[in-house]
Amino acid sequence: MISRFLDLIYPALCELCQEPLKNGHALCSSCAAQLTRVKAPFCGNCGEPFEGEIQHHFLCPNCLHTPHDFHFARASLKSSPTSFGLVHRLKYQRHFYLARDLAPFLKETLQEDPRFEKLGKSALLIPVPLHWRRQQSRHGNQALELSRELAKLSGLSCHNALKRIRVTRTQTKLNRKQRLTNLRGAFQIKQKQRKHLHGKNIILIDDVFTTGSTAHECAQILTLEGQVSKVAVLTLIRG
Repeated sequence: MISRFLDLIYPALCELCQEPLKNGHALCSSCAAQLTRVKAPFCGNCGEPFEGEIQHHFLCPNCLHTPHDFHFARASLKSSPTSFGLVHRLKYQRHFYLARDLAPFLKETLQEDPRFEKLGKSALLIPVPLHWRRQQSRHGNQALELSRELAKLSGLSCHNALKRIRVTRTQTKLNRKQRLTNLRGAFQIKQKQRKHLHGKNIILIDDVFTTGSTAHECAQILTLEGQVSKVAVLTLIRG
């Protein structure tokens, strides 16, 4: 009832095509369908998509020589100006309402990839954290918003268990080695969350997966300090 009332006063428009919408949505079904999903074949470790007819499990050239502390990583959408534009609005323009329409893409990937099902119904969703200063300046954390919405759709529990304890340089123009150096010692497990993590399988949530440096560092902390069983990574976009 509230959504219908608000639709009358503030008519919702699709973020991409500006078509009128109802019930508080921000993406129309047509625009959502046009966003390109990541489909097989893709690297079994980092989820990078490849063209061709590869039928078997394989690792991309980067993963053959690069160890990761996470079990595997998957992304829902291929990188495109449209998908990155939506994330940019969510991340930098405080359009956190977009998380409601973007989380279903994450749910699709959870349901399609059997490796997530093997983690079990007790797997925990953990968002990649922002430093408190950056989160304050942005008025929120896009990964946390996506995690909360995905928890509603999947029935999995969301735990905001990690914190970033120092400010790091932006990762955008750094290579993987520089990113790992930049992130070393940047994350910590919240003391009150430790009791929830021991022996659990974790699904780490973020908006974009590029080199895997952030996911690697978070997975390392969760494994070594949190004594979790496995860490899988689920992101909205594969950069």
